[in-house]
Amino acid sequence: MLSGNGELNPKRVPEIATSAERSGFAGLWFGETTLHDASILATIAAGASTKIQLGTAILNVYTRTPSELALLGKTLNEYSNGRFTLGLGVSTAGIVKNWHGIQFEQPAARIVETVKILKLYYSGETFSTLGKFSSPTNARLKTSLPPKIALAALNDWMIRKAASISDRIILNVHPVERIKHVTKIIEESCNGKNHPILSVMLYSQIGEEAQNEDAARKLISFYGSAPAYSSLFSSLGFHKEAKAMLEAWKRRDRDSAMRNVTREMIDKLMVLGSVRDVKERVKMYIEAGVEDVFISPSPFGNFEENLNGVLTKFF
Repeated sequence: MLSGNGELNPKRVPEIATSAERSGFAGLWFGETTLHDASILATIAAGASTKIQLGTAILNVYTRTPSELALLGKTLNEYSNGRFTLGLGVSTAGIVKNWHGIQFEQPAARIVETVKILKLYYSGETFSTLGKFSSPTNARLKTSLPPKIALAALNDWMIRKAASISDRIILNVHPVERIKHVTKIIEESCNGKNHPILSVMLYSQIGEEAQNEDAARKLISFYGSAPAYSSLFSSLGFHKEAKAMLEAWKRRDRDSAMRNVTREMIDKLMVLGSVRDVKERVKMYIEAGVEDVFISPSPFGNFEENLNGVLTKFF
């Protein structure tokens, strides 16, 4: 999983895709924030590979209309011969409101409506629907190969909703100890029916310890600037740290936000260490009930070192 915050030259994507496929990785996923268009990176990867799964993790549902997302997913899935998953989420106010200049309103309703409309497009039938945010009329999308839909989920409500409307659930900064709680929600929501694939993003920081700890604090404090992630951290037992980080960000005090990230948070939410440590954490997630682990080389610190360490040494 290549973070949307990673300073990655798009010209490197073909090399990364072929290397990942050759090494034995099952898939390659792309994030999107303010640096690159994840759908374009996934397209480049599709052209350079033949069998690995490809996906976005995630595209937000504010800056592209449902019809644009439907076309994007259809086109990429056809081009990759059925290997693409359209990964969606609500992102954060920092990205949607501040960077894109779009009001970050009713995120839960927005993503549910988007998925509903996507499924209408992917049905291949002509449809009209009246929504809060989008109301296609006499719309139809001809496709014989619609993509799978994945949803990012942070809280219990979204996990429950994603279990009922998506093909895959993507967790982020969820410790191993939280997985049992998540799988219970999924099982209750599906009530014996087939459940979506459960995935988790695992950030990895490889290299010199002192430098890595500083970069790890940057990563976690970055997430701590968003109220949704602050609530997640609180629910994981880091209430004091989450509150302090959020207050620091309101003062635009980055250093204070970083200082409130404890080593316990780092060790729970990501892997700081060697490739062997990453492999051990992956094993723990799989044993806990996760089906796919998206190993995400941390974009903070030495991104190239983190990326190459995972790409060339994991298998």
